[in-house]
Amino acid sequence: MSMSDPKKLVRVQVTDVPDGYELTIEADDGHVFRVIATARQVEALARQFTTVAEDEEQAGG
Repeated sequence: MSMSDPKKLVRVQVTDVPDGYELTIEADDGHVFRVIATARQVEALARQFTTVAEDEEQAGG
C-alpha cells in the first residue's frame, strides 16, 4: 500500500472504549481518522512522544 503525503495535525481526541481507547485524529484538510488502540499501544505512543520531546529539548528546540 502506498502512503499519502503527510498532513498537518489539527486535533487529537482520545475516548475510553471497552477494548481500550478510540483515537480520533483530524488533519488540516478536514480528513478524520479513527483508530482503536489498547492501553499498551497508547503507553508506547506516550513513550515515543516523550522521547521526541526530550530529544528536542536537548537539541535546544
